[in-house]
Order: sequence, then C-alpha cells, then structure tokens
Amino acid sequence: MAERAGRSAASRVFAVVIAAVIVLAILIAGLLLFESQRAARAEAERVTQAVAQTLALSPAVHAGLQDDEPAALLQPVAIDVMAKAGVDFVTIMDPTGTRVAHRDPREIGRPYLGTIPATPAALSEEFPGTLGPSIRTIVPVQSDGVLVGWVAVGVTVGSITASVVPRLLVAIGIAAALVVAGSVGGLIARRATQRVT
Repeated sequence: MAERAGRSAASRVFAVVIAAVIVLAILIAGLLLFESQRAARAEAERVTQAVAQTLALSPAVHAGLQDDEPAALLQPVAIDVMAKAGVDFVTIMDPTGTRVAHRDPREIGRPYLGTIPATPAALSEEFPGTLGPSIRTIVPVQSDGVLVGWVAVGVTVGSITASVVPRLLVAIGIAAALVVAGSVGGLIARRATQRVT
C-alpha cells in the first residue's frame, strides 16, 4: 500500500513539474516571438526612414521631379534603390501626391495610397497599400524651401513576418530544450519522491 502511495505521490510530482515546464516554455517562446516581431518592425521603420531621407536629398530625385518627364528619369532610380536597399517599394510623387515612380509601372499617374502630411514633414505609419499592409515612411522633397515632391519607402508586413521565421525556429528550439530539461528534472524528482515515500 505504501509503495502504491509512493508511486502515486511521485506521479503527481512528475505531472506538476512537466505541466509547469510546458507552461514556462510556452510563455518564453511567446515572449521571444513577440520581441522578435517588435524588433523586426522597428528595424523596418528605421530602414524605410533612412532610405526615404536619402532619396529626398538625392540630386537625381530633385532633378527628376522638376523635369518634364519625371517618370522616365525616376522609375529607374526607384527600381535600383529597391534592389539595393532591400525594401519592397519606393514611390516618388509630385507635390499633390500623384505617383511618378512606383514598383508597378501601371500605378504611375495614380494617387499615393497613404497619409500625406498636411505640412512638409516625415511620417512613418502602417498602411494597407497596393502591395498589402506595409510599414512605410513618407518624406518631403524640398528645393530652396519649396515642396517639389514626396518620397515613400516601405516594407510589407509579409516581408517582416518572413524575417521573423528564423527567430521562430530558435524560440521553438528553446521551448523544446526546456521541455526536455523539465522532463529529465521531473523524472529525477519522481524517483526522489518514491524513495522518500
């Protein structure tokens, strides 16, 4: 009878330890994923800000926006920057927000989808555009204090999520390691409990 009671107590200890470890592993994995997503979004915002600010100061963009055929000059610039900077889109617009360069040439001549600040100022936001939801930054292009256009640079939420996948694997690995370690600890505790009882 005492042996059965010992086994029963040991089994309860084992179950409690395993349950606690699984809950802890899930919480840690969740926190790691949340932090990874937050860090990826913050990085996307930093990148879009840096690229947009650089383009807004570019002499080629200034010249293109003041040319009679801005799309012919600025579309190649936008495509080149997208390839080199690793962003999902670069949109260049005239002062009214009409696109003169876009990832999809069919969108040239159409209005920008996103918030255009009432006064010339940089703005970062998440907005559902033609490529889906994205983290984007819009920056004014000014010449001698006069607004000559806008530059918007964005990274889609899908791209941000894809960048988190490697971190997801790490989080799963850590959670699995915790469960294994907890199982081993639970077995040791179970044997110790059986000896005591």
